[in-house]
Amino acid sequence: MMGIGCREGTTSLLDSPYLVGEWELPTGLVLFSGDGHSWIGLDYRACGRHGEPTVAWLDADVRTELTLAPDFRSFIEGLAAARDFE
Repeated sequence: MMGIGCREGTTSLLDSPYLVGEWELPTGLVLFSGDGHSWIGLDYRACGRHGEPTVAWLDADVRTELTLAPDFRSFIEGLAAARDFE
């Protein structure tokens, strides 16, 4: 997950507006993980800037998106350790 703040050579949540534009993603997203082709972010499109966003996965190449969780807490609580998938 990306952090918050500015450090040369490091991408952070603060870079979301630039990344959304660069990858032609919908506005209203705060990206917190991704590699350029696919992203995970907080999706404020439906709830507005003061609402509770869903967590979405977006594929910039094929213009596909999927809601991963109804809110950030549910997303975090649904995470599992990588060792659980060995």
